Amino acid sequence: MTISFRQLSILPLIMLPSAGYCIIPVDQLHVTPIGFSGQAGLSLTGERGNKDEQEYNINGILRYGWDKSALMLLSDYNYTKTNDERNEDDLYVHLRYIQNDYFKQNVDAEVFVQYQYDDFADLSNRRLFGAGMRWRFAESSGEQTNDDGTQSNAYETIFGAGAFYEEEDAQSNGLQETTVRANLYGRFLFTSNSEHEFSVYSTIYVQPSVEQLDDVRSLLVGGIEFPIAESLALSLEAEVRYDSEPFEGVENTNVEYGVRISYSF
Repeated sequence: MTISFRQLSILPLIMLPSAGYCIIPVDQLHVTPIGFSGQAGLSLTGERGNKDEQEYNINGILRYGWDKSALMLLSDYNYTKTNDERNEDDLYVHLRYIQNDYFKQNVDAEVFVQYQYDDFADLSNRRLFGAGMRWRFAESSGEQTNDDGTQSNAYETIFGAGAFYEEEDAQSNGLQETTVRANLYGRFLFTSNSEHEFSVYSTIYVQPSVEQLDDVRSLLVGGIEFPIAESLALSLEAEVRYDSEPFEGVENTNVEYGVRISYSF
């Protein structure tokens, strides 16, 4: 395998120590292939001397597709300890079932469950389950065709709508809140398969309470991904979370950014 100048030029980025990385991975496949597939990432960094610090991150996507059905599992876990004091500990697990072309062509049904906690956002645990439908759109540029017959540029979009029931517990005082929220989202993917391969992707969720519309939670994840070797890719990502009514002492808005190395299978 030969290493290109582009691959050499980003090696310093891979070798840099990173801050705690807890950006939820984005699934770029809008239709799950038959059989098992997925993506996995692992980050272990540390420091010893003036400051003792260990940071751990494990994230992944696992899919299984059959006929026009698919199961998808998204997960992300982060743990950081500085000078023997824990200062980051959060987990996100999301399981989704998708039935493609359930209502009509390119209009799918989906059912999902989710669990998460974040000790430093006062979230002891959050449990939710819901359902919805989504619309898939895709097109190619038509301007250039590669040697293998694929289009050099491709655009894919998904719009989804549904609702879910949610229970969440505050860690500080044990307060439990239950809510039914609408679930509106869009996923966008641009892929360039020309000489300089890359993809640009984003996902945005807007989740207002159906009983109190000004109680809104939203999430935006976006990034750009470059293939660096067979099955390996580097992504530059950012995530913005917003909660109009967080638990007491927690900020409304949280912004994270980082570099992700992922292995696809």
